[in-house]
Amino acid sequence: MPTTDEKLVHAIKKKREAEGLSIRALSAAIGVSFSTLARIERGEGQPDNNSKIRLLQWLGAEAEAAGLSFDNVAFVHFRAGKNIQSSTVHTLLTAAERLVQSIGRPSNLRAQEAPEDNSPTNSDWLSKEELEQAAAKFRADLGLSHNEALDSLRVEVDGVRVIPVGKADCLEARTINLLRGKVSGEWSAMSVPLDPDNEGWAVLLNDTHSVERQRVTLLEEFWHILLGHKLTKIARIADAYGRTYDKAEEHDAYYLASATLLPKAAVVAAVTKKRSSEQIAAAFGTSSELVDYRIKRLGLWREHMGKQIRLASD
Repeated sequence: MPTTDEKLVHAIKKKREAEGLSIRALSAAIGVSFSTLARIERGEGQPDNNSKIRLLQWLGAEAEAAGLSFDNVAFVHFRAGKNIQSSTVHTLLTAAERLVQSIGRPSNLRAQEAPEDNSPTNSDWLSKEELEQAAAKFRADLGLSHNEALDSLRVEVDGVRVIPVGKADCLEARTINLLRGKVSGEWSAMSVPLDPDNEGWAVLLNDTHSVERQRVTLLEEFWHILLGHKLTKIARIADAYGRTYDKAEEHDAYYLASATLLPKAAVVAAVTKKRSSEQIAAAFGTSSELVDYRIKRLGLWREHMGKQIRLASD
């Protein structure tokens, strides 16, 4: 009798070939690396649980037809390291359920049906110009000029309650101690819908991280919510947890967070004035790594590094 992994490989290859997709095209569509998919199809390796979740989601009805499934599904916005332990995921999901029971409209977070996916197709993702405009409007709505630093930890969004995990009175002390203790490096934030219509939210924020990191993390969560991004599907397979991942939406949320904290006009002016990444970061309350990312995304890295170009003389 075929194993679960063998059934999965057969179903993937069958659907991929039926739809005329190359392995590389499938990789781009579901966010699993080309090399991983190639090894899986050759029978040279087994997908990890995150990859399995993404593959099963892509298979859809074909997964059920092949006798493949996963259980204990939950839907949240989830920001954590790729190698987060299943025990940490379980703790976060338990915290999510407790948040809903305490401050939301109680529902079974793990058993709800997948929300209808009305997200745009790949050709409709926000352009760089649209992302810049959205970030600029966000700052304008707060009454900030391009030279003013934004402390996103002071921003209030209608229907969104931000809860630093250290101040989460509705959580058990052992849950708080664990999330702020030995597993604090595995996660950054989790946004939990507080009602079936996703109108109210709680953002559980890891307050053990640096203030600079919390600022960008919180803005990413705000943008996921404000843009109506798909919720992350978390499920259990063979006593371990896996989750979906939308590369385009994660990119947009991070880009918008960086653009909101570091407005384009200010970054351009700072680069022109030969300010260092550390100086720009200090002025806007961010990390120098985020400044570097922002400069690169604006196409200003050569100017920032002072790399001159010229035509060679004859």
